[in-house]
Amino acid sequence: MSNKSPFEIRSDILNMAKDYLESQQQLTVMFAQQTFEAAVNAGKATMDQWKEYVPAMYSIDDLIKKAQELYGFVAKKD
Repeated sequence: MSNKSPFEIRSDILNMAKDYLESQQQLTVMFAQQTFEAAVNAGKATMDQWKEYVPAMYSIDDLIKKAQELYGFVAKKD
């Protein structure tokens, strides 16, 4: 069993949430790039329209929500 303090556990969970959201962001951006490139090649989009394809970055609220979701698993007493 680990001897981590509650603060260390929360820090670990915040890092896990951040890593998860960053991974999701990278995958979403990669998919948007591929979709946009296909649309440009098909003549259905121009480079000026990239802003419509790129996903928004996650917010601090998103990070906290994901961390709370992960922490809920740790705090659960089943």
